[in-house]
Amino acid sequence: MKKFVKSILLVVLAAVMVVSSLIVVSAVETAAADNGEVVITSGDGGQPVREYELVWKFKEEGGHLYRRRWNATLGIWYDPAWILVY
Repeated sequence: MKKFVKSILLVVLAAVMVVSSLIVVSAVETAAADNGEVVITSGDGGQPVREYELVWKFKEEGGHLYRRRWNATLGIWYDPAWILVY
């Protein structure tokens, strides 16, 4: 009996996960401004969503290659730490 209840619970949990991954959060609209800049606005009419330019930066230390993403738009690191490549 306990095995049957656990299997039913597992099936229900799996179904909830599948359905929740299919839900669309909001629509996004794009429009070109007068100065040629593309403005991306959330579907609820809220604040514009900004796209950031991310650039990979590399460094070699101790014979190992590391990489890290740099947010060129804001001038800050996007990744919290260096990632070992090899």
